Amino acid sequence: MKKISGCALFCAVITAMLSLGGCALSGNGSEPYGIATTSMAICQILDRLDIDEVVGIPSAAEDIELPERYKDIQTIGNAMTPDMEILSRVNPEIVIVPRTLEAGLSAQFDNAGIDAMYFDLSGVEGMYDDIDALGEKYGKEAEAAALREEYETYVEENSAASDDPDTVLILMAYPGRFYLIVTADSYIGNLIELAGGECVYGKEYVSDGSGVAAVNPEHMVRTDPDKIVVFAHYDEENAFAYMREEIETGEIWQNFRAVREGEVYYLSSDDGFGMSANLGWFESFDYLTDVVFAEAQ
Repeated sequence: MKKISGCALFCAVITAMLSLGGCALSGNGSEPYGIATTSMAICQILDRLDIDEVVGIPSAAEDIELPERYKDIQTIGNAMTPDMEILSRVNPEIVIVPRTLEAGLSAQFDNAGIDAMYFDLSGVEGMYDDIDALGEKYGKEAEAAALREEYETYVEENSAASDDPDTVLILMAYPGRFYLIVTADSYIGNLIELAGGECVYGKEYVSDGSGVAAVNPEHMVRTDPDKIVVFAHYDEENAFAYMREEIETGEIWQNFRAVREGEVYYLSSDDGFGMSANLGWFESFDYLTDVVFAEAQ
């Protein structure tokens, strides 16, 4: 029987390992590569920037459709609770998450040794600023510039600036039968101001930058908004049902001029409204200018 040297045996083992897909050589031992993200809105942006090097995508379904080029990519959990074990195995060069989640996730990313970029989805303008930064980082300046030109041209051609804008109270409804006010320092607030309205609670109202707060109803009445708009945090059907009941039957709400004049609007996810800015903001902008502020034009 022919003898096999130790060196030849070692080479044979390595060859066999590689033929099985190189499993023993992958994982955290390899160099970090590519981009992971927990946000479908950011997936959409990466697609429009023509970035192929995406290695991790969100698991949870959102109203935004996943770009075709990322359909077979490893899922890593949802925006608020990414699976750190899977993310570590994917081993991206960077994970991009909404900036509003930085406080809750930064320690987890640090502990896992994963670099993170926190992307501004709290407003349309901030989103395009971070698109510019992303384009510069990945050599996609031309693509980022095209997106910004699209945005600026659309606002310039369709905005309805006024010397006496309608004032708007924004409410975020929850199916658990409660609501919060939303300030101008939010995606919906930013859209309303782009569309020619004025939020009764400005950016300075909430010091932590979250854009939401609990407010005494009597205080809301004193703001005397021209219009009230409502959107849902989740479970839109039940959240809106609760809010309609609250506004139609609650005694305090009859003190609002906007309620008495029928100026209450429900902003549906079907028209692109949600918590975070995304590249589909044009649809939401059009709804505001065509429906909510139609009489002012």
